[in-house]
Amino acid sequence: MEKLKRSLSRYGAYRGLRFVYHLATDGIFRRDHLQLLRRTPHLYQYRTITSANRYPRIFAFLAERLGDVPSPRILSFGCATGEEVFTLREYFPCAHLKGIDINPANIAICNERNREPDAKPRAEFEAKGTAAGERPGSYDAVLAMAVFQRPQLKADRDIASCEKYILFEDFERAVTELALCVRPGGYFAMAHSAFCFADTAVAGGFSLEMTRESGSVFFPRFDRNNRRIAGVAPEQVVFRRRPPG
Repeated sequence: MEKLKRSLSRYGAYRGLRFVYHLATDGIFRRDHLQLLRRTPHLYQYRTITSANRYPRIFAFLAERLGDVPSPRILSFGCATGEEVFTLREYFPCAHLKGIDINPANIAICNERNREPDAKPRAEFEAKGTAAGERPGSYDAVLAMAVFQRPQLKADRDIASCEKYILFEDFERAVTELALCVRPGGYFAMAHSAFCFADTAVAGGFSLEMTRESGSVFFPRFDRNNRRIAGVAPEQVVFRRRPPG
């Protein structure tokens, strides 16, 4: 069945019918696309696609590195409906966790889940699309997982430029704000991005701590000029902010 879907997805008529079907039957799909049509500022990945414990190797790595921090402060940027934040509770039982998402409906779901009887303390959520208002150097770890991308980039295997959907200059502005929220010695984690953090100016203050091989899912990457990067290289996913001196 999956093979058949991939074959049919090459045809515009099939993609159009599938889009109309999901728009009519899937409330989350419809809400996500309405946000896209409104041209919401600072909108990158507009689809609410998430799951619990989606990046176990990265989460475990951060938990090991921050094991000597009694109550680490951790920011999940683009937290969707909270699965990442609630998963991080399992890795960091004593952490102060904050989730940010551009979609207010997602944050409403996060807050509702946070009020459940078995919800642990020290989690907060805020609806916004940038790190504005977050104090510089205030987090031990900042995560931006599957945020800086667009679904259309995966749909077109021959795509040469991403500038119709997402721009490097916007990416660099956003990740610079996020990276500066990391305390010296803290960590910045980013996965499934259309761009490489190493291409930003702020990356000069960080060291690469973890890579991972690209998975089986096709996902192109782009350079500072929004042009497709040829080949498939290991994804750089965790960086450490260098302490002063």
